[in-house]
Amino acid sequence: MDVLHQLVYGSKSQSSWDDLKTVEFLKRIRAKNQAKGVTGMLLFYNQSFLQVLEGRPEVLSQLFATICTDPRHSQVVTILEKPIAKRQFPDWSMGFEHVSAEKLQSVEGFNDFFDEKTCLLDIDAGRAKKILTAFEQGRWQ
Repeated sequence: MDVLHQLVYGSKSQSSWDDLKTVEFLKRIRAKNQAKGVTGMLLFYNQSFLQVLEGRPEVLSQLFATICTDPRHSQVVTILEKPIAKRQFPDWSMGFEHVSAEKLQSVEGFNDFFDEKTCLLDIDAGRAKKILTAFEQGRWQ
């Protein structure tokens, strides 16, 4: 059985994103991720990203190195990295949600985050787990 890891990171966008640009970007990365056995999801809020990547550790390491040098990202921060027994997002080559503050504030234990912070890369591992669980459970659909 393959060893699996989960990597959660946050970053700030260096460019603006509209819906068309996002759809085109997701088409490209979904195909690449599927070919590499990578699953996960991507949240976008206030020009910042929160992404979870799942797959073999060596694949995630290469992918994350590419992300860290991508000029579209700045302030890339690893929030959580750990081995996992099973994927949290097994059927998603890359789920995506452009979230609003209202959606984020509806997540229990996460709603106080926006009292002081405005960027997803500032969250800690505990809050990241809560928001990922809410997304996984489809509470935003």
